[in-house]
Amino acid sequence: MKILVIQKKFMGDVLVTSTILPLLKNKFPDSEISFLLEEKHAQILVGNPYIDHFIFFKDSFHKTLSEVKNQKFDIVIDLYSKIETGILTLLSGAKTRIGFFKNYTQFLYNFPVKRATNLKSKNTTFGIEHRLQMLEPLGIDFQETFPKIYLSEEEIENAHRILSENGLSVDDNLIMLSTFGSSEEKTYPIEYMAEVIKYIFQCKPNSKLLCNYMPFQEDLFEELYNQLPEDVKKLVIKNFRTKSLREFAAVASLCKCLIGNEGGATNVSKSLKIPTFTIFSPQIQLEDWAWTSNPKMDRFLHVKDFIPNSESYSDFKPNYFEKELKEFLDKTIS
Repeated sequence: MKILVIQKKFMGDVLVTSTILPLLKNKFPDSEISFLLEEKHAQILVGNPYIDHFIFFKDSFHKTLSEVKNQKFDIVIDLYSKIETGILTLLSGAKTRIGFFKNYTQFLYNFPVKRATNLKSKNTTFGIEHRLQMLEPLGIDFQETFPKIYLSEEEIENAHRILSENGLSVDDNLIMLSTFGSSEEKTYPIEYMAEVIKYIFQCKPNSKLLCNYMPFQEDLFEELYNQLPEDVKKLVIKNFRTKSLREFAAVASLCKCLIGNEGGATNVSKSLKIPTFTIFSPQIQLEDWAWTSNPKMDRFLHVKDFIPNSESYSDFKPNYFEKELKEFLDKTIS
């Protein structure tokens, strides 16, 4: 049996989609599973033992369709469920075609799945559970499942080298900071993040802080760094860099915990079972992305936890969650 899973793009969505793979392989142990996505997002799935083949979207729909049809898939599961991938699923030749129910695409699938409105588990999210729903037409019942990133021994060894080049080791109580969000509206205010760093220093002065951010955010990092007192600056490893998502994941796996803005970094750390303290931006709902396979350690905070009617990051003062942050640090760092 040949199965195609489609999730075109977005690292977080691709990672969450991977939750269906072990359940598919368990149900159909002799199947070949292919994953169709944009090539730049595939690195998050490297090493996943449940994927037999990657297929990448080509520069034209017809080239992509031709490759899909040539594979002669028995089952296509379209997690992306847009018009483009719906038509691709319809024309794939697969007898079983599964996708999300939408008024304008439902005819493209013979098993259109309506998204549930209630969660089955307090540890998962709609992002995970809606994807697991796609397995119901195949007779696969809900199981609490979480994203997982698979790192090689070589990647871990390289992470140790990166730490060594920065004068660090795993014995240095390393904390990874998700310094900024992917956009301004998803970024905890810089002056507030400076206060968070000061508080981390106050609680755990013997730790070291690795600040993760994108190259285009370097000026923002300098602005943040310059707001720190000189003694607190000693906490921050200023010239820390990783060259790729895989390198970041490998270094994060050697840290005691990750703290900071919700986004790709926090999803990576949770997928590695690194204790994660997540600050959610006002427009992101906890039930969409606050999943955890480690509920005794992970913490998720939203401005509405403290000011129920607020939709502004400016209301989310750092002192509101000092107690939660201290408890988290005490659990993760000796």
